[in-house]
Amino acid sequence: MSYFKDIVKKSREHVLSADEFGEEHDIDGTKVVVILEDEEINEKDDAQALSRSVKTLYGKTEELPPRKMYGESLYIDDVAYTVETWREEMGITRVQLSNPESW
Repeated sequence: MSYFKDIVKKSREHVLSADEFGEEHDIDGTKVVVILEDEEINEKDDAQALSRSVKTLYGKTEELPPRKMYGESLYIDDVAYTVETWREEMGITRVQLSNPESW
């Protein structure tokens, strides 16, 4: 493994821990320490402005369920979210999720 990847792996262990920024959540039935960020996105069309809630989840790739595709459901603490994007890089997975009920 390269020096850079070693640094990323060590940093990942530190940042994605419950002692730092991570929190334990139930992800598809398994307790996992992840970072969850909430964001409101405002979109506008010709007739009206729409606001929706988006979550971004960061976690260790090996602790999360297998990759899901756009439009599939991911349950976080028994709430269904829709996967918008799922990216894995150097052992860290970033998933952007929307809650269809937030439209």
